[in-house]
Amino acid sequence: MLWRWSIAVAVCTLSALAQPKLEIVGGDTYDWGKVGPKDDPLKAKITLRNAGTEVLKIERVQPGCGCTTAPLDKTELRPGETATMDVTLRVGGATGPVTKSVAIYSNDPSAPTKMLWLKAEVVRPLAFMPAQYFVFTDMRVGQESKAVLTLKNMSQQEVTLYDIETTPGLQLNLSKRTVLKPGQQIELIARVTPQQKGYYSAMVRMKTTHPEYPTLEIPVYGNVLEASSPVFNPR
Repeated sequence: MLWRWSIAVAVCTLSALAQPKLEIVGGDTYDWGKVGPKDDPLKAKITLRNAGTEVLKIERVQPGCGCTTAPLDKTELRPGETATMDVTLRVGGATGPVTKSVAIYSNDPSAPTKMLWLKAEVVRPLAFMPAQYFVFTDMRVGQESKAVLTLKNMSQQEVTLYDIETTPGLQLNLSKRTVLKPGQQIELIARVTPQQKGYYSAMVRMKTTHPEYPTLEIPVYGNVLEASSPVFNPR
């Protein structure tokens, strides 16, 4: 009886060991380090390996946002076989640390969902804070709205802003040539008095002397509501 029990244990042990195993070669994090606007979109080739003893089936790959794509060259891997995932990450107008994820679903019983983390630090010679667009909130017909951005010169050279243009009806506090020294920042204030209800969009354009930014475009967004009803104040 003891030998039968030992055989049963051995068979169970072998069955447990005979399984697919997904491995991300190089680790679960891919870091591009410091990148600039000219590097966008970021690209990388990620190798996936079946470190198990049975066929690995990758059911799907799901990026965490629309700015990331990660197609595979094959979805079934024999033991020891590898597949390549071509990762593309678009950083857009982001500045500073960026972290995105890609979920990999497979028949690996120990980790049915495995996460690949994508990281980069976007360094821009000219940085907009909080982002490179104006957003108007609480816009109402006939009432002035204001939106504010900060533009900082992160480069090691002086940068001149000039030829500033705005969509008709939109006013910007910057209208003449302005020089930003290294490390200097300026507050950009946009104002508009909408005349009709609905979606509002506009654009601010300017030229700069920085070689990476011959032209800057700052989109403007907002949603205009009806004018506020006057408050009745009985006497």
